[in-house]
Amino acid sequence: MKKFVFGMNILILFSLLFVACSEDPDEIVPLNPTDYTSALQYVEASGFQGSLLFRKGNTDVVRQGFGMADIAAGIPNDEDTRFRIGSMSKAFTALGIIQLKRAGLINSFDQPVSDFAEDFPFGSQITIRHLLTHSSGLPDHVGAFEEAASSQNLFFSPEDMLDAYAEALDEDGLLFTPGENFSYSNANYLLLGLLIEELAEMPYHDYFALHNFGQLEMENTYQSPNDLVADEEAKGYKEGGLVAPYPIEIAFGAGDWVSNIADIERWGDAWMGNLLTDTEKSEVFPEPQGEITSIGMGWFTIRIDGTLVYFHGGDIEGYTSLIALFPETNSMLIALSNEQDKRNQLDTMMEVFAKEAF
Repeated sequence: MKKFVFGMNILILFSLLFVACSEDPDEIVPLNPTDYTSALQYVEASGFQGSLLFRKGNTDVVRQGFGMADIAAGIPNDEDTRFRIGSMSKAFTALGIIQLKRAGLINSFDQPVSDFAEDFPFGSQITIRHLLTHSSGLPDHVGAFEEAASSQNLFFSPEDMLDAYAEALDEDGLLFTPGENFSYSNANYLLLGLLIEELAEMPYHDYFALHNFGQLEMENTYQSPNDLVADEEAKGYKEGGLVAPYPIEIAFGAGDWVSNIADIERWGDAWMGNLLTDTEKSEVFPEPQGEITSIGMGWFTIRIDGTLVYFHGGDIEGYTSLIALFPETNSMLIALSNEQDKRNQLDTMMEVFAKEAF
């Protein structure tokens, strides 16, 4: 993995901000919905803004847009509208690593990072599995780089971020011994994204276009620009106000994709189908114990009132997203919102549907 030299002022800033910005697996908040009559009624009553698919088996219960894609222009969201999906795309990166392991370029998920990046701090202790499951002890990096990009108008490539991150990590250390705990950190997927580039010998986004999106006919999935302005791209909002352009390179490997519900539906069907071997499925989707969330590889798993759910959310400037797969009935919920900070709304919707709609 290539490294670049950084100015001391950036390293100082990064060191000051080098804290774990936790985005733990979506906490399921208990809810007793009042007068639940249908999924559509519930979505409308929730005030959801975006595009949503809720499918039971092969039957669509809801597939439509809600609210506005562009408030000023009066353009509504519809089922074809495209959104930033944020951390939902960690499953893309996880699949890339799985495929490279199949190809023999990774020997084991328990192979240390030092085999690929000899000088990375604590690389002999941190394994590929630790990165995939957020058990590496690596602090998050996103807040530090967002602050630096905003306050100093700086651009960071993924390699730049790796260099600055390694410098700060070498000084400040890990949050805990790898494998002993869980702390959600986008830095894990920054490293995995760069590892995909190194082993596949091609750019990260090109890898998925070549090896996955074409086969799955995911024609509306691509690297996000800093500002979504094209036709069928929803503008992002926070508390009703339009958000500023976001330096998307900061989300590299962890959440820098755009998509729509049709593409994500094909993606979800692949995961519930034959995308993985049985052995791979057991590692990606570990069986939850009771109603406690289990940490997989790019996914979380839980049983809600007995219903098995594979899920992952996404939170990025101006957008919130969720994919929830119900593999026992070949059902799914995909919610792509162009409103920020709607995590609780979408998580609660997942819980209500799991309890009320099956």
